[in-house]
Amino acid sequence: MDVAKFVVLGALESIKEGSGYDIIMELEKKKISNWTEVKKGSIYYALKKLNKDKAVQEVIKTRTGLYPEKTIYKMTDYGKVIFDNFQAEAFLGLYPKFYGFKLALKFNTRRSRKEIKQFGEKAIRAIDEKLDLMDMYLNSPAIPKPVKDFDRFFIEHERMLFEAERKWIEKAINRFGK
Repeated sequence: MDVAKFVVLGALESIKEGSGYDIIMELEKKKISNWTEVKKGSIYYALKKLNKDKAVQEVIKTRTGLYPEKTIYKMTDYGKVIFDNFQAEAFLGLYPKFYGFKLALKFNTRRSRKEIKQFGEKAIRAIDEKLDLMDMYLNSPAIPKPVKDFDRFFIEHERMLFEAERKWIEKAINRFGK
């Protein structure tokens, strides 16, 4: 997934129309920088790529005084399909870096409560599979004990992260999915 494209489309999903600056302001309002490392330059680059790919379209170009020309964009129907696919991937909760579900929820304007619940349940199943794989590794007789003991420390940390994310997604389902 291209996170910059996802957040640009997500911002346009929220504000309907806007310039690159408007998109950046919307992302700041939603505190997206807490969960991604998308820079302002990446936003403008993603916007140009999305325009070239016909996922967004120019609505109007304006100029106020001596300021540079400002282009206003809106998402196309094709852009909505791309956004929905990105959002579905993000709702798995594991991309990027555990914050996908949060990002998907932050930008949600069209997904129903039922869909959010379904995405959340799917994300929880994915987390449970990861936890099971960790347990299988730690319980495997094929892994030498010194290696397993060394890895256990790091796997325990991963377990804590996955368990915390699982708990948060359960809360999100209870709040937004019922």
